[in-house]
Amino acid sequence: MFIAAFVRSHDSIKEMERFFEVSYPTVKTRLNRIAEQLEFVETDPGPTRAAIVDQLRRGRMNAQEALSELGRTR
Repeated sequence: MFIAAFVRSHDSIKEMERFFEVSYPTVKTRLNRIAEQLEFVETDPGPTRAAIVDQLRRGRMNAQEALSELGRTR
């Protein structure tokens, strides 16, 4: 319910204060607690393994760079 209200208030902490009748620090604390429980979602996943191998094959990166990049992929 708290997150839905936050989204509907267009991320306005001032509106959240009024809606829940709590102080700014209380809203921030609640948001921080919720954020701690959320898994981080990567928005820029980087190159795929196939793309890295293709770059290596084409000579656009050396073996060490490819290994480093492959170590970062899932």
